[in-house]
Amino acid sequence: MQDRPSGPTPVSDRMYLAGATETPASPLRGRASEVGAMLDAMTASMSGRGRPVLLRGRPGMGKTRILAELIAAAESRGWRTFTITPDVDSSAVPLGALLEAGRRSEPALIRDTDLRAALAGSEPQYWVTRLLADGLESAATDGEGVVVVVDDLQWLDASSLTVLVSLVRELGDQPIAWVLASRTGRARAAHSQSLHFLEANGVILDLSPVAATAARAIAADLAGGKPGPKLVDALQRTASVPLLIVEMMRGLREENLLVEEDGVVDAVTDAIPARFGASSRVRIEQLSPEALHFAQVASLFGRTFTLGNVLAATGQTAISSAPAIQQLLAGDFLVEDDDRMSFLHDTIREAAEATIPSALRRAMLREVVRLRIASGEPASAVAAALVETAYPGDRDSFDLIRRAAHQLASSDSAQAADLAEAALQLARHVPQFAEDAAEMLPYLWADGRHVTADAAAHDLTPYLSPQSRARSMLAVARRQTETSFDQAIATCDLALALPDIARQTRAELLAVRALNCANKADFVGLTETLARARETADPATDHLALATVDATESVYALNSGRFDEAVRLIEAATSRVSEAGLDPARWLPEGLWAAFLHNSLGDPDRALAMVDAGLADSRRAHAVVAEAYWMMIRARVLYELGRLEDARVQAESVLSLSEELNLGDFAHATAGVVLFRIALHTGDVQARAQAGPIMTALAEGPGVTRAGRWMLTLSAIDRGQWAEAVQLADLAVQSLDQPIPAMTTPVDFADDLVLLDLALSTGDSSMAAAVAARAERRHRHNPRNPLAAAIAAAVQSRVSGEFAPASQAVSVLRELSRPLVLARVLEQCDAVDHEADRAVASLSEALAIYESLGAVRDASRVLQALRGRGILRRPRQLQKPQLLSAREQQVLDLVSDGATTQQIADALFMSPHTVISHIRHMYAKTGVNSRAELRGWEAKRRQRRHAG
Repeated sequence: MQDRPSGPTPVSDRMYLAGATETPASPLRGRASEVGAMLDAMTASMSGRGRPVLLRGRPGMGKTRILAELIAAAESRGWRTFTITPDVDSSAVPLGALLEAGRRSEPALIRDTDLRAALAGSEPQYWVTRLLADGLESAATDGEGVVVVVDDLQWLDASSLTVLVSLVRELGDQPIAWVLASRTGRARAAHSQSLHFLEANGVILDLSPVAATAARAIAADLAGGKPGPKLVDALQRTASVPLLIVEMMRGLREENLLVEEDGVVDAVTDAIPARFGASSRVRIEQLSPEALHFAQVASLFGRTFTLGNVLAATGQTAISSAPAIQQLLAGDFLVEDDDRMSFLHDTIREAAEATIPSALRRAMLREVVRLRIASGEPASAVAAALVETAYPGDRDSFDLIRRAAHQLASSDSAQAADLAEAALQLARHVPQFAEDAAEMLPYLWADGRHVTADAAAHDLTPYLSPQSRARSMLAVARRQTETSFDQAIATCDLALALPDIARQTRAELLAVRALNCANKADFVGLTETLARARETADPATDHLALATVDATESVYALNSGRFDEAVRLIEAATSRVSEAGLDPARWLPEGLWAAFLHNSLGDPDRALAMVDAGLADSRRAHAVVAEAYWMMIRARVLYELGRLEDARVQAESVLSLSEELNLGDFAHATAGVVLFRIALHTGDVQARAQAGPIMTALAEGPGVTRAGRWMLTLSAIDRGQWAEAVQLADLAVQSLDQPIPAMTTPVDFADDLVLLDLALSTGDSSMAAAVAARAERRHRHNPRNPLAAAIAAAVQSRVSGEFAPASQAVSVLRELSRPLVLARVLEQCDAVDHEADRAVASLSEALAIYESLGAVRDASRVLQALRGRGILRRPRQLQKPQLLSAREQQVLDLVSDGATTQQIADALFMSPHTVISHIRHMYAKTGVNSRAELRGWEAKRRQRRHAG
């Protein structure tokens, strides 16, 4: 970072980034190529085609100075700038620096009323992302464009880093440029993940020392004349590092070691100023005792601090401290920033702190922590200082560290676990802390620190009741249900092994265990756990535990072929939840099962009505996790209804949202499976590329292995790889007579038709017999279910070679809303119908269905079958009016009016992620890449319509 000419106290570049009115006075030297590359990237971003820029370098390379130059360039072009300047303490304050920047900008990107609502609800990180996305979109749409600048990325907290990555991904088609600067060196986990994303998707610029000519130019700017030979020699000591050049020139000037003659400024001697080469600590120690004391106390508050806080800590007044403060300002140790003050550079703050004797520093830091808490700072902001100054048995620090862990748990599991470890250390062998310390154990388990958690639990055991440990593990298992079924079961088992657990807690643990056994299709574990849960629970009081048991047993009943019992159980579960005072629509994930059940039983229309009601309830309550779960089911139901385009949009939306919410297995087994199946129907390469790795991960993982392997089986069949398909289907075949979903989960009866085709195509009579037995058994146990009857008839037709059962299946399916299944059975009529005209009619009807649904790959297969019968048909071509779906046109109309993503979502009652998926589909269809281009495309289309 370069210096300013002599005169008033300099304003730091960081202050300029934060909104100070004074711009850097000296020109930027030696960074023309970097600035040019960054401006090119920024300009490309304004057309919606840019990439984020990451500026990397060690301290002193001038990253902040370059950012200040870019901001000036952006403003000269009419681009609005939005700057984020975290401090070293920002990493412990979830969303702190990000929200401060959003409120500080002119006009503010975030309104206080909206912010309060976002922070008060569930998933504040998600809602802050939505607020910032909407604010940035509005600013970009209203003006020429926006440049988002982040300095010192390494200091941002995990939540803010996650939000930034989400925003960069989501707003890539907007006239928004992203410029981020970060130090090189060791990085925290969240920071490393952000860097990996930027490295993979952005423009990376690594800063080296400036060229020698640039170093001399910087010196000339600072000295006011061309450097002479002695000064040029002295500059070599700086290794052309901008910060060291500034230090060298300041030292020479302060010690009167410069002389000017005929426009040339040279060093008086070969001597190097005492300031240069001396560490910041040496400079600090040369201050007056009063100034040194002020700097020491201020350093404990962080890089930026309020004068009032430091005066309160020192017990001084502004008048009595004025000489010390003026000395620090004049010596370029501190700079003013409105009502705050800042150290000019991190190294200066660190040096001031290092001059405090260790024992004294610990005591001073405790006093500073109390002042910061009293001034309203959150416990998480002072957590690091608390950990450093606390001692075993320190109740105040223990309580504050616990509070900080709670504040960070939803946004940064790693940091919450760090604080949990610290709290547990303070509680070690302190009996009165034990029960409160047990609350910290879930944070260790949630972050995967099982060994540490077990050791801490062992230390607490003499003072902690097994009941308290079991309740902690129950909370962990509930959280793990959203991401890993196996981990949830393992946690329940550990808790159930504890002695003397209260009956209610044991019932709840068994209920959660049963739920996860059902999720992973472990019917042996499920049967045993359900029995234990019903024996343990009290129907008069354990409403929620028994509701979970009922819902889980409903799953078991469906998979066992007892459909009426499945419906009765889920209705009972819903009633129990209502009795407990909860909203069934937000009872997750159990509350979703009723819609899943009716969909599996062949009534997707009823399921869709239930899903839409659940979605509406979740959106009214701003319950984003519940909304995501309902969207998962909606994707599956839309697929069953044959609405492939809508299902794809929904599935893509869910997968995007699940990344933000970390929903794991559940999202992959629903939305991921739907997207993959749609790719197989349509031949969509992009959808297949997105969903393919998810299916492989499911197939290789322990949780939803069967579903993943079945999807890979379908892919192998699609590619004609029969041997591979048989191998992949082996697990499904082994599971056919078990009460679990052998293939898709929840079960899809129509999978039997595909597995039967595989068996017949490969001559595997035992596999064919097993499929036939499964379909017949399902129908026999549920004679009133039309879908089960149709599948059984279709299977019987294929096995026997008789047409009559297939005709019966077709008749039944025409009354149901399962067009893909109807088309599949019609297609199979070709193999059993010996009347050529009738077979051709069946194939033609199947072709019409597939083409109407956009199932291009399926239509191609039927066209080939028709050619085999001597019938030549051309694929139906979509007409221009059908280029966009009705829903896409609604979105496009609002895009053309300049509406933001959130405004479109509100107007059309959909998730912002669904809006984004619609827009991306329109890009693919229209050949454009940004919203500006999309608006232009639509404007031209409207002109053509008007002219024609």
